[in-house]
Amino acid sequence: MPITAELENVRKFESVGFTHEQAEVLTESLEKAVTSGHESLKDFIRQQNKELRNEIGVDIAGVRNEIKDVRNELKQDIKDVRNELSLEITSVRNELGLEIKGLEVSIAKTETRLMESQRDLMIKFITIVTAIVGIATAIIELF
Repeated sequence: MPITAELENVRKFESVGFTHEQAEVLTESLEKAVTSGHESLKDFIRQQNKELRNEIGVDIAGVRNEIKDVRNELKQDIKDVRNELSLEITSVRNELGLEIKGLEVSIAKTETRLMESQRDLMIKFITIVTAIVGIATAIIELF
């Protein structure tokens, strides 16, 4: 407490009937109580601040661990999805390979049937041309 405030307090106490000595002792006691109270309050605030910092530090560490755990879980999930996709792609490739082979066989059979049909048509065409030539020859000999 500033000296002017102490003197003012001493005068106030004296004005209400305290002796000068009583006023000084009372003012000094109040000053010590206020100073002690300020120091106690500062210590309390420091202690609370320290405890809060520790709690926040613990909370931050916990959050960091949770983030780490989530990150690891996500990495594993991504790895699992990649493996599943890889297996699915391999399966689809195998199925497509079988489909393609089946289509190739079907195309080859169709080509064979087309060639056989073409050969049969050529034989029939030659037979018809031969018959027409034979008929034309017979008609020419008749005339």
